[in-house]
Amino acid sequence: MKKHPNSITVANLGYVEKLIDIPIFLFNMFNDYNIIPLKQPIRAIVALAITLLRAKETYKILKEARSPLKNITEIQAKKLSVLINKPVEAKFVYSRPFLKDEQFTIPMFNFFSFTTHGKIMRRSKKTAPPFCIFGEFFEYLERRIKKAFNECKGNPTILLSAHSLPVKLLEKTKDPYKHDLEVFLNYLKKRLKKPIYLSFQSKLGPIKWLEPTTERMIIELSKKYSSILLIPISFSTENTETVYEIDKTYKDIAKKLNTELIRVSCFNDSEEFIGLLKTVYETSNRPCLP
Repeated sequence: MKKHPNSITVANLGYVEKLIDIPIFLFNMFNDYNIIPLKQPIRAIVALAITLLRAKETYKILKEARSPLKNITEIQAKKLSVLINKPVEAKFVYSRPFLKDEQFTIPMFNFFSFTTHGKIMRRSKKTAPPFCIFGEFFEYLERRIKKAFNECKGNPTILLSAHSLPVKLLEKTKDPYKHDLEVFLNYLKKRLKKPIYLSFQSKLGPIKWLEPTTERMIIELSKKYSSILLIPISFSTENTETVYEIDKTYKDIAKKLNTELIRVSCFNDSEEFIGLLKTVYETSNRPCLP
């Protein structure tokens, strides 16, 4: 079916919501050159092997924490559609409904990376920039952090936890992801005048990924602070990395260290975030001056 020339899509990478989602998501993810930089058909064979090996572990995670990403992304699309009075669809890179030949797409990521925006740009004629270039993004996030920090007890600190990426891949593609996160970290430190740290989560495989890991930072910070306010800075939408990796795995680690770990929720379908999506849409589609 031919797409409408003004169709709008909001896009995330993928999800594991049901049992049937496990092989689809895992194979599509590991068959991605950005994850396993091998030529085909070797990459597909390796991806299939890893899928079979990780399926059982992923099933255990699914039993404890079903990913809310698909449902929330669909709600984001519906709310944005109402706000701009235009049809908006929710699609995904690794999961159904798949992103393909879109007209205009808003990637649901706060910072640019070739592993996120880059994938989506190849499947869309026009792609919106990352949220971090918009003033509304900084203002909204800053308000959320201030509110959560003021509610913390004892001696708290702030930890920004970003999704990790392979170091060699970043170097090869000259990906600005790590640099942009560090710039943002310095911005927050100056604005909030509070102790703030940056870490990386969700490493896959034996190769070198960005450091320090979130687990290591929780262990180190627990020696100095009674509570840690953790912000999943890469994500705009709740997913397995937030509801399982942070809310279960990292909170269990902090508990054993007698440290309180408090997570700030993702933007999800909050009124202010949908307003930001409207700004992103309008700015990206503003007519150029002659």
